[in-house]
Amino acid sequence: MITFGTKKQIIMNIFDEKTNLGPVAKMYLKNWKKIALAVISSVILAGVLSLLLTPRYQAKTSFFIPFNTSYDQTVDNPQFGFDVEADRLLQILSSDQLKDSITLKFDMANYYKIDTTEADWRDKLSKKYEKYISAGRTNAMSIVILAETSDPQFSKELVQYVLDLSQRMRERMLKTNSEVVAKSFEKNYLTKLAEVDSLRSKIIQLRKSTSGNSIALINSQILWEKGNSSNVSPEIAVELETLSQKYIFENKRLDELKGKYENAKIILERPIPKFYMLDKPTSYHTKTFPLIGFNLTVAFLGSLIFMLVGLYLKHVVNSVRKEISTKE
Repeated sequence: MITFGTKKQIIMNIFDEKTNLGPVAKMYLKNWKKIALAVISSVILAGVLSLLLTPRYQAKTSFFIPFNTSYDQTVDNPQFGFDVEADRLLQILSSDQLKDSITLKFDMANYYKIDTTEADWRDKLSKKYEKYISAGRTNAMSIVILAETSDPQFSKELVQYVLDLSQRMRERMLKTNSEVVAKSFEKNYLTKLAEVDSLRSKIIQLRKSTSGNSIALINSQILWEKGNSSNVSPEIAVELETLSQKYIFENKRLDELKGKYENAKIILERPIPKFYMLDKPTSYHTKTFPLIGFNLTVAFLGSLIFMLVGLYLKHVVNSVRKEISTKE
C-alpha cells in the first residue's frame, strides 16, 4: 500500500529526474515533427490573417503654442513651450465640440460602419475616435496630433483639419473676452458721450438766454466774448459755473473712456499668433497595422514556447503516472 507521502516523494524524485536536460532533449527530438508542424502552421496562419486585415496608415503633426497673444509681443519676446498653454489646447482638442465637428464633416459614423439607429452609437463612435485620432504633449510641451485610417491621405486630411480647427477655436476663445471688454467700454463711452453732449447743449442754451453777452466754449472753458459776467443774472451765472465745472470733469472722464475703448478695439482687431510648427501634417505610407514581421515573430515564438512547455508538462505527467502505476 502506497501512502500519500510515498506518492509525493515518488513524484518529486521523478520530477527531479525529468528535469535533466538529457531525457527532455530526447523527448523534444522525438516530437520535432509536431513542434515544427505547430510552429509552421501558426506562422502561416498569422501571415494569412495579417494579409487579410485592413491596413492602417498614420499621419502626424507637431507644434508649439505661442505664449503671447499678439504679434508685437511675439516678435519682441517669442516664448513657447509652457505647460499651461499646452494643457489649455489639449482641453480644446478633447472637447466634444471639436469631436462633433470632425465626425460631422468627415461622416465618421459611416466610415466606422456604426449603426446610428442604435441607442449607444455615440459611445461607440467616441471610442473609435479616441482610439484612432489622438493628441498629446511631449516632455518639451509641444503638441502632437495623430490620426490613423485605412488611407494615408485621409489620415493627413484629418490631422490638418484638427490642427486648423483647434487654432480657430483657440482664437475664438481668446477673442471672446476681448470682444466683451470692447463692447463694455463702447457702452460706457457712448453713455458718457451722451451725457457730455447734454451738458454742452444746456450751456449753449443758457448762453443764448443772456442778452448782450456772448459765451463761447473753448477747450472746455467758458469765455465771455462781449461784456462780462456782471451783466448776467446771478442765478444764470451760478448755473453756468456749475455746468461748466461738471462739463470739464465729465469731458476728462470721456477722454479716458475713449482711450480705453480705442485700445480695446485695437486688441480685438489684432490677429492671434499662429502655432509654431515643428512638423506640418504629414502622412506615412508605411503600415502601422498590421505589422506582418511583428505578427510572424509573435506567432513563431508563441507557438514554439507553447509546444515546448506543453510537451514538457505532458512528458512529466506521463512519467509520474507510469512510475506510480509501477510502484503500485
